Amino acid sequence: MHEDVITTPPPLPEPPLPPVPAYRPVMQRPPSAEYPFVFDGSAREYFRIWIVNLALSILSLGIFSAWAKVRTQRYFYGCTRLAGVPFEYLAKPLPILKGRIIAVILFSSYVVAGQYSIGMQLGLALLIAVLAPWLIVRGTAFKARYSAWRGLNFRFIPDYGEAYIRFLVLILPLILTLGMLYPWIKGKQKEFIVENHRYGGNWFRFLLRPGQFYPPYLIAWGAIMGWMMLSSFLMIGMIMVDVASSGGSEEPPASMMIGLMVVMYSGYFAVLPFLAAALANLTYNHIEIDGRRFRSTLKGHQLLWIYASNTVAILLSAGLLIPWAMVRLARYRAECLSLLSPDDFNGMRAESSTGIDAIAAEVDGLFDIDIGL
Repeated sequence: MHEDVITTPPPLPEPPLPPVPAYRPVMQRPPSAEYPFVFDGSAREYFRIWIVNLALSILSLGIFSAWAKVRTQRYFYGCTRLAGVPFEYLAKPLPILKGRIIAVILFSSYVVAGQYSIGMQLGLALLIAVLAPWLIVRGTAFKARYSAWRGLNFRFIPDYGEAYIRFLVLILPLILTLGMLYPWIKGKQKEFIVENHRYGGNWFRFLLRPGQFYPPYLIAWGAIMGWMMLSSFLMIGMIMVDVASSGGSEEPPASMMIGLMVVMYSGYFAVLPFLAAALANLTYNHIEIDGRRFRSTLKGHQLLWIYASNTVAILLSAGLLIPWAMVRLARYRAECLSLLSPDDFNGMRAESSTGIDAIAAEVDGLFDIDIGL
């Protein structure tokens, strides 16, 4: 009898292992160190500069004011440090004097023309409007060209065609929209100013869309309108109470009217520091230069306190505390600004010098002006 032979099936082949992916290291951006701006000037030091500037400007009928500005700018630039290195202001007084003479001639001509002919005054106003974009470009280029840090100069590349579009042509749609395009236009203008700057050979970039300027302006407009309405109701109510108490025989006292007007317009001036802080933070926090970013942390209530207390101090001191107020404001602004950088700035290169750049420098020198815009 045959025994049953039990055969086992051959083992199934094992499934192939999935291929091991090649190792690819994840490239991480190096962490950025924060370099705060520092202002180490003092009111005592600047007062000595300021009082001499004031005296010589008065004695020279304003001519020395150009030299006074250079002395002031050199002090504030030199007292402002980044990574322990001070900024430099390299301008000479004569180009500033030239710009101020142009400004005085234009303004004086406008005022005098109004005494003789409205048409002539309107014509001069139109001329000033046409010149304004050119003056803005020249003034910005002047300020950038004579500002330096770590031995490298800033520079503003003139683009007159774009300047006329953003600072003159866009006025027409601004008027047609009853001012509603104002934040967008301010954003376009800020973008033009920022992106035409460079430091050494590095271009500035503006990482903000013009429409993002609307929230700060809308909040400020809403606050001003709300305060104006509240003040108007308060004014009407107080007038009605005063008229009722006097039986309608007397007019409201002038002191009441002046007080109510002061209350009404104080709201406008209270909102401005908050708007200024919001716009400064919005602008600086969206500027980039060669991978480096700014950080601005201005506070509206702090600016309001500094502006208000500075104003009171200047009035009570008959102007003698102006240096203290300027140093105080400069110190706060520096404390709220820093630069985030992944390196120690050694990678920032100087701008290469070419024949075209040399010619451009000569042309810049011919038109060096500082209108104070």
